[in-house]
Amino acid sequence: MTFEFAENGGGRFHGIHPVLEAILREVAADPWERCPEGSARLLPSPGEDDELIEDWEDHVRPELREGFSKARSVVEADLDAMTQDKKGEWSLTIPADHTHTWLTTLNAVRLALASEHDLTEADMATDEEEADFSTAKGMALLQVNLFGFMQECLIRAMEE
Repeated sequence: MTFEFAENGGGRFHGIHPVLEAILREVAADPWERCPEGSARLLPSPGEDDELIEDWEDHVRPELREGFSKARSVVEADLDAMTQDKKGEWSLTIPADHTHTWLTTLNAVRLALASEHDLTEADMATDEEEADFSTAKGMALLQVNLFGFMQECLIRAMEE
């Protein structure tokens, strides 16, 4: 999979292998459903004060969840617009005005996966040739790294 900058400030991932395409589509899944324990990291409690926690639960948390849901809808629409070439490889175009939404969504999923599967810095530093993708933790590591690569590309596109 490669990335190229678009003239309008967005970007295009192309040469996406069908296996990566399937993994990539999972970024639009609700992290609270997909990683219930790991998603607690996305909206942590604001402290120990019961009144503050109650206000957070009633007012802030629902708005943040709604914001994540709207971002995932944009990402899902972009994923639905992916195209496949004659070789079976996929291309994904991310318009410039969707970049921030993608970064938010990718980051949320990465945090939820890392927390859900207890990924450590040592796991993240593991050489891909040493990773065991036959396990749930190994697949989570693959996704976290793939989504991190995408974030890096999109940030560079924003800087151009």
